[in-house]
Amino acid sequence: MSPAITATAAAGSPTPPAQHRTLTKSTDWDEVFQSKLLALIARFREDPRAGGLTQKDRKEFIDQAYSETDEIFFAGRSLSDNQIKMRAMTKVFTIVLAEEPWSDEWIKPADVERKLSRFEMHKDSVKLAAKHGLHTARDAIGAARRHFDLNVNNAESEIRTPRGPYDDIEVIFIPGTVSSTATNRINRETTYPVSVSSVANILSTHMCRRMTTPYAMAEKFVTSTDKEWLLMIRQQACDICDFAPHLLDNDNASLLIVLLILTRSEVCKRFDNNGIRLEGSTISHRRAECVKQKFGWKNAEERKPFDSVSIDLQTRVKNAWSPAPRARRAQFRCQVRRTPRPSIPTTATTHGPPSTPVTPSTPARQPIWPSFTPSRLWNPPIGYYAAPQVPVRTGRTLRSPEEILKGTGRAPFAFPPPPQAQATEPGNSAEDPMDLS
Repeated sequence: MSPAITATAAAGSPTPPAQHRTLTKSTDWDEVFQSKLLALIARFREDPRAGGLTQKDRKEFIDQAYSETDEIFFAGRSLSDNQIKMRAMTKVFTIVLAEEPWSDEWIKPADVERKLSRFEMHKDSVKLAAKHGLHTARDAIGAARRHFDLNVNNAESEIRTPRGPYDDIEVIFIPGTVSSTATNRINRETTYPVSVSSVANILSTHMCRRMTTPYAMAEKFVTSTDKEWLLMIRQQACDICDFAPHLLDNDNASLLIVLLILTRSEVCKRFDNNGIRLEGSTISHRRAECVKQKFGWKNAEERKPFDSVSIDLQTRVKNAWSPAPRARRAQFRCQVRRTPRPSIPTTATTHGPPSTPVTPSTPARQPIWPSFTPSRLWNPPIGYYAAPQVPVRTGRTLRSPEEILKGTGRAPFAFPPPPQAQATEPGNSAEDPMDLS
C-alpha cells in the first residue's frame, strides 16, 4: 500500500533551525527530505508510549518533513521561474505521497452523502457477489485489490492463483449530485459497468504509488520530453477516468495529477463515453476547491505556477500522442526547356470573369482584335455571358458593322419586311359588317 518510506514521528519534537542551501544537483532535495523523514521515524520508534502508526499520523509528519526541507531550499530567497514551478510541483507530489489516494479508504461507502460520488453494484452482479460474501461495491473492490496484490507477489515465485470471480463482478460509478432526488434520477442502464478487477488494477498501479522522491517526479513533469513516458502517463490518466473515476473527486489529490496531463474537455469526453454526465464547470469547480483546501492556493497568482506547468505538459502530451504532420519536401523536378508560347497582346478592353477560389483558372474573355471577323467569335465559359460587341477602332475612324461584313464578302443582315396588308373578305372589317340575317 505504501512506498518504502512509510512512518511518522512523535508530534512536537524540537527541530533545529533551517540552514539555507542551494540545489547543486537534482537529488539534493529528495536526499534531505528522506533523511529528515527517516530521523522522524527513528524518533517515533524510540518513544515507548507511541502507539500504532495511523494514516493521520503518517500524513502529519510527512508534511512536517516537507516543510523543513522546503524551508532549507526555497524559503526566504528570490527564485527563478523554473524554481517556482519546481517548488509548486514538489508540494503537489508530497501531498499525494502523504494522502495515498490509491488506498481503499478513498472509496466511499454505499450510504455516503449524496453530493459525494460512490460505486454501486451492478444489478447483474448482485447474486454472484453475494455468493462470495461481497454485498457492497466497496467490499468487492477491496477483495479484488487484495487478490491482485497476492498475484503480484506470487509472480516472482511463479505460483499461479485462480483469478476468481472479480472479472465477472461489475460495478457502476454514480457521480455526486446536489440532492438524493437527482441521484435517484440517474439512469443506471446507460452507465457503462466496469469489473472490480479493473478498478483494483488501476489503484494498485497508480503512477505515484511507488514514488519516494517527490522532487524527481516533479522534475519529470516539468521538463521531460520522453515520448514513451508521456504516452504512459497519458494512458494512466485515461484509465483513471475510465475505471477509477472516484479519484477525480474534489477531495482527492489525484484530480490535480490527471488535470496536469489531460484537458478538461478530454476528461468530460471520457466520462460521457462511459455514460456519465459531467459538466466542464463541475471539473473547474472541483479543481478550484482542491487547490484551495489542500494546497492553500487561494488566488490566481498562487495558482500560476501550477497552471503554467499544466498547459506546457498538456502540449507535450498532445504532441507525443498526435504529432503535427511534417511539411512535405519539395520534390526535385528536372527543368525541361520548353518552347515559349507566343505572347498574346491585350488591350484595355480585355475583360473576363473574376478568378475565385471555386473557379481559380477561369479563362478571361478574348480581346477584340483589329482584324476581327465574325468567324472568330469567342465562346464564353459555361455560366457566363459574352459582353456586348462594340465597333472596333482603327485609326481615327470607326468601322461600322456593315463595313466589317462588307470586307468579308457577306451581305449585311437585313430584317424581314413587315407583312403587307391583305385584302379583307366581307364581314371582316368594321366598314363591312357580317350579315347575320
